[in-house]
Amino acid sequence: MNFSFFRAAAAVCAFTLLLSPASAETAPEGTSLTLLTQAAQKAEDFAHYRYAYTVEHWTRNGENETTLTLRFDPRLEGDARWQVLTPAEEALNKPQQKALKQLRKGEMEDSPILYDSLDDMIGDAELVSESETEAVYVAQLDDDDAPKDALEVFITLNKPGAYISSIELKSKKPFKPAPVAKVKKLVQTQRFAAPEGDGPALIVTSEAHIEGEAMFKSFSTDTRQTFSGIEQVEVAVEESDEG
Repeated sequence: MNFSFFRAAAAVCAFTLLLSPASAETAPEGTSLTLLTQAAQKAEDFAHYRYAYTVEHWTRNGENETTLTLRFDPRLEGDARWQVLTPAEEALNKPQQKALKQLRKGEMEDSPILYDSLDDMIGDAELVSESETEAVYVAQLDDDDAPKDALEVFITLNKPGAYISSIELKSKKPFKPAPVAKVKKLVQTQRFAAPEGDGPALIVTSEAHIEGEAMFKSFSTDTRQTFSGIEQVEVAVEESDEG
């Protein structure tokens, strides 16, 4: 299960085409960095599991809005993994059908449920601000598919809960994800709930705003995915990656 912000942002592009100030008293940076590393390791410890979940998918492209609710289950095969809950699949309009097709092509699946695979990024992260309850770090996105020096990631650590509460990808400058497309602004934020028991923190929402030009036309797209009913299931990695 690989957590890749840029691939998620690229998926948004394809679909459209298709910090807080520090308090006066701060804890030592070494303490929060240790908690941050431990939080990332907790997610990594659960990375071999897969998750079934319900997601409400909403997209606005200009004046057009698309909403549908689905259930993802990696124990099923092929298109059956994505079951349409509302509206009925036979009643989907064309934008809803397009969204469902994109999801079934495997652009999301269960990879966003955890914030695993952050080890390399955390190693180079710099502390931006810190209070008694939060520490915010910034890291440069190190991904072969990402435009060089165009994106940065803000990681917010919930210190009392010892988990990462949000991860935000932001563009620092315009970039071209494809020859016919230019992204002028991109913000993607994923928020996570406090862990239950000894488990990992799981995603609650994923929101993205992206604007730019594609095929010589301007676009502005907002996407929000709200997750619920997350259930850990046992599926071999090879099985879950098939279909």
